[in-house]
Amino acid sequence: MTTSDSASPSAQETSSAKPSPALEAALIYNYRRFDPSEYPLHQEFGGPKIGDPAPDFRVTDIDGAEVALSDFRSRFVVLETGCATCPMFGKGITTMNALAYRFPEVAFLVLYIREAHPGENVGPHRCLADKTAAANLLRQEEREGRRILIDTLDGQVHKAYGGMPNVIYVIDPQGTVVFRNMWNDPSAVEEALKQAMAGGDPSRLRARPRLASPAVARRVMRRAGRQAVLDMVRASPRIVPIIPRLIRGDLKSARDGRVPHWRVSRR
Repeated sequence: MTTSDSASPSAQETSSAKPSPALEAALIYNYRRFDPSEYPLHQEFGGPKIGDPAPDFRVTDIDGAEVALSDFRSRFVVLETGCATCPMFGKGITTMNALAYRFPEVAFLVLYIREAHPGENVGPHRCLADKTAAANLLRQEEREGRRILIDTLDGQVHKAYGGMPNVIYVIDPQGTVVFRNMWNDPSAVEEALKQAMAGGDPSRLRARPRLASPAVARRVMRRAGRQAVLDMVRASPRIVPIIPRLIRGDLKSARDGRVPHWRVSRR
């Protein structure tokens, strides 16, 4: 998949009284208020499955350089989706950056997507400048050292990779997905890399994603703003029932049709 400037409405377009159909779709994608119905947490997420080719794309990074996934075809790639207002993404940033330091031959990429919990401080993106500013805020406040790629305003790459707020893909040098999970578990990612780089098959690994700690959740939601906190509280009756399943790792999205988990994280 290749994106282009024409697919991403500009700041000038966003100021128009009557938005174009493309801009209108982008504004809908960048919702103003969090609603769990945006994310089918009870079922397997979409995007390429293990063994599928990873969809190619071309975007710009946070510094304005053009980047394509195929640029890394000779290397292993760890691609994670995230944003400044997602506690589940925020909880793994430090560990993932440490992992990137230990695997310098691997390309660690963050795809910056729409805000998971928009608020009055970090709101929904209305132009690519908003998205880039939020990505810069993330880099500054969380000391994110991985290369940050800016998705299109309408989330073309995000949708191609499942459309969830935090997913992780390990892609081999031939461009094939060898491991994936909804919600990142850095320990499982490390094990997947070790196995794949040694010529093994990590597809049978099962991640054990942990919930964001209260400290991380407070920090991330405070960054978003009070409205984001209130929206999360209102949504909690629909989210809380699935939390035990998420901790146990038995969501269909975490299972991906594979077999038993490889370990239980105690960290």
